[in-house]
Amino acid sequence: MFRGLKGGSLLSFRKSRFRDFDRLLASYGPCFRCKGISVFRVTEGEEYVLLLFYRRHVLERNLKRGLARKILQQCGYREEDTLDQMLARLQARMRLQKTFPHEIGLFLDYPPEDVEGFIAHRGRKFCCSGYWKVYANEAQTRKLFEQYTDCTQEFCQQLERGASFQELILAV
Repeated sequence: MFRGLKGGSLLSFRKSRFRDFDRLLASYGPCFRCKGISVFRVTEGEEYVLLLFYRRHVLERNLKRGLARKILQQCGYREEDTLDQMLARLQARMRLQKTFPHEIGLFLDYPPEDVEGFIAHRGRKFCCSGYWKVYANEAQTRKLFEQYTDCTQEFCQQLERGASFQELILAV
């Protein structure tokens, strides 16, 4: 996501590992904004916070496309919902279900065909799995998984070599 390959990514943080998590997150705000990244608190407990990092224009575009929109409507989202309203609904569904609602894949830039397949097959009968369970376009998705893995490894290696987090976030 930070390298421009995805429109959205979830990251979980253990708040006690940071002196002041909210302040730290706020300190990155200008960097995220200048790179076109928004942050949304999907859920939060005493110890952990789950954040969605996303590129607004990419997420808005992807959630309005045919099959994605259809899946969201089947999950109770309205066609006229703004992105902020959809995020609030996702947050509420997370709170009510105490687990990940199936449509979260759409917010993470998973192909709608795979989200639809996951729902229809209840997480079974998939072609392959990696970053998500794949139900369509297996060869294409395997290549994408390789890109994600390569990007993650490169990102981590550069952090280990001393690059700052801000230096590694690309504007897309």
